[in-house]
Amino acid sequence: MKAHSFFALMTGLAVGAVVGMLFAPESGENSRAKLKKAVQDCLDELNVEEAEEDEKAE
Repeated sequence: MKAHSFFALMTGLAVGAVVGMLFAPESGENSRAKLKKAVQDCLDELNVEEAEEDEKAE
């Protein structure tokens, strides 16, 4: 259940970030660059947390 809640939270944050960027008063190029960085940061964070969980399981 905890993993499901975390996934739901991360999904909500990602959707909120995308919607916020789409309505932001910046150029499309800047918005896409920020979106790409935000997605990469989220993926990096998930990879770190997954690695920590794997270490705990061992």
